Amino acid sequence: MNAKSMLLGFAPWIVFSVVAERFGADHVALAAILAFVIALVLTVYETMRSGWKILDVAGVVTFGIIAAIGLVGDHAVDENLVNFGRGGSTFVLAAIMAISAFTIPFTEQYARESVDKSLWDSPIFRAKNKQISLMWAGVIFAIAVSHIIAGAITSSQDLAGSHPANIVLNWVVPIALIVFAIKRTRAIADSRPAGAGTQPA
Repeated sequence: MNAKSMLLGFAPWIVFSVVAERFGADHVALAAILAFVIALVLTVYETMRSGWKILDVAGVVTFGIIAAIGLVGDHAVDENLVNFGRGGSTFVLAAIMAISAFTIPFTEQYARESVDKSLWDSPIFRAKNKQISLMWAGVIFAIAVSHIIAGAITSSQDLAGSHPANIVLNWVVPIALIVFAIKRTRAIADSRPAGAGTQPA
């Protein structure tokens, strides 16, 4: 699987989190616009290279909506977007990943880039990508919960971005979960079902 390409799909969420946290409520709309532009560029690039990706399109829609809300909302709305925008947008991402597992698993779009076309319709290829997509959905959901808890703590206690709770819940926990998901993805992709041939995911 082309893990680098898949991780690049997370770039809009990462950029939004970093910019919104660093510059605060007054610039949250700008953070969303920047994330929207990055997602749009990725969508165009991937469409031209190998076909559109679910993650990229999700980023365009999600951050387009957040940008619109940030532009028309007042300061209170912007504060909520800073505190809960990353958690809310991450919940959306988790939901899209989970839904894709029962249609076209989002990981399948990246796996096809490194797997022979003759294997794309094989039951093993489909089953592995469904399993990996659901695993990622669970991990991203856990990250979203961590972001929401951090936002609730920050908004209720007016804590700075450098506060330990913010650092742990918004950065340490998500990074640890992403590392786990990457390792788990490799383990699932490399596993061989009993009696199966060599059909990688």
